[in-house]
Amino acid sequence: MKVTSANTLLVVVRMLFSLISQKVLAILIGAEGIALIGNLKNINRFFEQFSVLGTSNGLVKYISEYKDNKRQLNNLFSTVFVFSAIASIVSFIILFFWSNTLNDAIFGIDKQFGFVFKILAFTIPFIAINGILYALLNGLSAYKIFSKIGLIIIIASTFLIVFLTYKFGIVGSLIAISSIPFLQFIIYTIFSNKVYTNYIDLKEIKINLSFKNKLLSYSLMTIVVIFFSNVTDIAIRHLIEEKQSISEAGNWTAMTSISRIYMQFTAAIFPLYILPVYSKISNILDFRNEIIKIYKMLLPLLVVGMLIVFVFRVYIIKALYTNEFLGMSSLFKWQLMGDLVKFIAIVLSYQFIAKRQIGYFIFTELMSVLLFYCFSLYFIDNYGTDGVVIAHFVRYIVFFIVVLFILRDKLFAKIL
Repeated sequence: MKVTSANTLLVVVRMLFSLISQKVLAILIGAEGIALIGNLKNINRFFEQFSVLGTSNGLVKYISEYKDNKRQLNNLFSTVFVFSAIASIVSFIILFFWSNTLNDAIFGIDKQFGFVFKILAFTIPFIAINGILYALLNGLSAYKIFSKIGLIIIIASTFLIVFLTYKFGIVGSLIAISSIPFLQFIIYTIFSNKVYTNYIDLKEIKINLSFKNKLLSYSLMTIVVIFFSNVTDIAIRHLIEEKQSISEAGNWTAMTSISRIYMQFTAAIFPLYILPVYSKISNILDFRNEIIKIYKMLLPLLVVGMLIVFVFRVYIIKALYTNEFLGMSSLFKWQLMGDLVKFIAIVLSYQFIAKRQIGYFIFTELMSVLLFYCFSLYFIDNYGTDGVVIAHFVRYIVFFIVVLFILRDKLFAKIL
């Protein structure tokens, strides 16, 4: 599969530079700083979706469908630019004028990082444009240029984080992370110039909401889920800090960062390949065959990779962080098992996004988020921070069972 080979180099470089940035952050700001940065990254993830009103997956789908129809593409981009303008105004008001309130809720009343949200307020329009260009490259399946831009962004972002953290400590880290969207915007506009000028005619962009209904279904799905998932992560980080310590919250954040690194390989497959393919599938047999194909190709690689991560977990911790983080080694087993079940389940549940099955998607995702928090509350008292990763594993077992039940006819019914 072309997307696999194009994505491999990107993942390897991402892992390498993540190693560099995580190591620097661990040395310079420690576990407490890692926990605070984790909270800001959760805020960024929400606004990455909210800046385009949660239409990213819809954009990928319709760009893929109408890439040869300039008129429809103009209507699509006109609609999403209107959405982005609305989202940018709302976001600016919230981030700029409620910066102190957000500081108290996200970082704690003893911290004075409200200025970070004011910086973020000015970057929202750039986040929106980045999201649109990202969707364009995905929808066109432009794997090579997507990988090239991804590599440049990773390298540039790492240098920015390392430099500002070295100069200003935790304040520098927070400024760097909140400023990265502007850096990404510059890189996107320079290196995807030929692509977006061929498909986005700025002269034809106007107030046009002809794709409103089609995109809003994706909007509802994404915004609800991304909001609650990131709020839950912040809440769990506060829970660990309250029940254990802020250092333990930093350990869990470090564990989730490692998880995101090794899951990057599969994560990129979903918008780049699975979503466009699922969108075009119209019969049960093709759906089953595609699932088998994906599992055969990726599951062996994922299992082997996870076994390697587990066996060398202590060396990975020492390479990425410092001896202060060695206590997180006990988190790997349940985190890896949970991530494996998560991948298996999401390969199936991505059908909900591709076919705009809003009710199923929102129900399963919110159920997963709610179960994660509830199980964390229960397990943390008995198992400490390990209880949070146990909760991660258990919630995806339940999630997988529920998805299987919903898709039982498509997966198990006899084809006449």
